Amino acid sequence: MKIDIINRIKSDFEKDSNKALEILKNKLNELEYLNNDRIIRCIIYLSKGSIKELNNFINVAQQDPRDVMMLAEYKEGSNFENFKRLRDFNKTFDECEKNVKE
Repeated sequence: MKIDIINRIKSDFEKDSNKALEILKNKLNELEYLNNDRIIRCIIYLSKGSIKELNNFINVAQQDPRDVMMLAEYKEGSNFENFKRLRDFNKTFDECEKNVKE
């Protein structure tokens, strides 16, 4: 896992960071298609430091990884078809909101 991901887990999950890392690593070993930096960053971002939400968004990503990407990176506009990209989690957490391209 990339250092920015590990650091974000430590800062967001604090005392539960080891548990969060273990849950994530176990699931990534089980489901190789989730082992992608962008998907991992989206899951962590959406979890907001909650183990319960971490498990929830891992389950969402299992069904369709695009769902967590949409939830983490985009904001819905005035109608369902009018989404605006706010973040690009292909980049590190520090860089994800800079120079975002649709």
